[in-house]
Amino acid sequence: MFSHTATDHVRLTDAMRSVFVELLVHGPLSRAEVARRLTLSPSALTKLTRPLIEAGYLLEATGEEGPATVGRPSQPLQVDASRMSFVGVKLTEDELFAVRTDLAATVHGETSRPLADHDIDHVLGRIVEAVEELTVPERPLSAVGISLAGTATPSDPVVHTSPFLGWSQLPLAELVERAVNVPTVLDNDVRALTAVQQWFGEGVGHSSFALVTVGAGIGCGLVIGDRLVTGQSGASGLVGHLQIDDRGPLCERGHRGCARAYASSPSIRRSIATTIARPELTFDDCLALAADGHPVARRVLDEAGAALGQVVATVANITGPELVVLSGESVHMYDVCAQAFHTALAAHTHWTAGPVRVAVKPFAFNEWARGAAVTALQHLLLHR
Repeated sequence: MFSHTATDHVRLTDAMRSVFVELLVHGPLSRAEVARRLTLSPSALTKLTRPLIEAGYLLEATGEEGPATVGRPSQPLQVDASRMSFVGVKLTEDELFAVRTDLAATVHGETSRPLADHDIDHVLGRIVEAVEELTVPERPLSAVGISLAGTATPSDPVVHTSPFLGWSQLPLAELVERAVNVPTVLDNDVRALTAVQQWFGEGVGHSSFALVTVGAGIGCGLVIGDRLVTGQSGASGLVGHLQIDDRGPLCERGHRGCARAYASSPSIRRSIATTIARPELTFDDCLALAADGHPVARRVLDEAGAALGQVVATVANITGPELVVLSGESVHMYDVCAQAFHTALAAHTHWTAGPVRVAVKPFAFNEWARGAAVTALQHLLLHR
């Protein structure tokens, strides 16, 4: 259901949603092309688009004509992205990132706030500040999306678990919605980043793809058959503790030789800093040592790259994606361990499958916040 003012209320049918999403993701498109893509007759398409055109959500593209036809030329249709506005918020362990976007997920404003602690009143106050800063009077917000590392889904207002923030069974969406008076949805941060890639990024044109992230943990988002996989209670893509080697190092949960123990940035830093007795080293210091050929750092990064390659191969073997996007706040480690990554990826990819196509994308945190905004858009468009 779309409603920006009292005069442009539109109740969407499933067929109207399909048309709108097709134009939002792939437009501008001629009417003939939309009808072909969705297997609709011209008259059916006209009936479906008329309410959206009358309400101003669809426009005839200017300066570009569709294919020549007998009679009046057909103008391509496009979504008026300015008709709705969203704020997306990404929470990390120590900072908040927020953006304001339009219907096409174009960023029109951004801000950030440090998080001094994880007390809910403090974090809620920072979220409200960010939302208020990004809201403009001429374009009221349609929804707010919030993403974080943890178990959360758009259909549930509760953060069930968030180890990095120390939260459990926290009704965050209800608290934010009450404070800002705007519909608010939650999602896991990796799944939100996958959502923005699905509609407006690397995943456009791919019916199935995977997003694997590396940072403080290892995450995975999945799109299969054009559907973003949520899983039961939001539990999907949990690849961080896949076993790599049962003789390997321990992770913080006591698992021996799991992917997180090998490839997460804290594990890499700790392993190198402890082994060479240099506790002051940062993660980037460790990457620099490995790039310079330091034997300990070099081995640790090669093992991390191999572990990450095995994770990607496992995901690809199970889901058969057309593309794997490799990202996360620590993905720049790829520059140091690319050879080990690709060697392991090839070794663990099933022999009957073709080579896995991998795109390495070092997204900044504002892209994760943009994903939260798209989560809010998708929930509003597809589930209300």
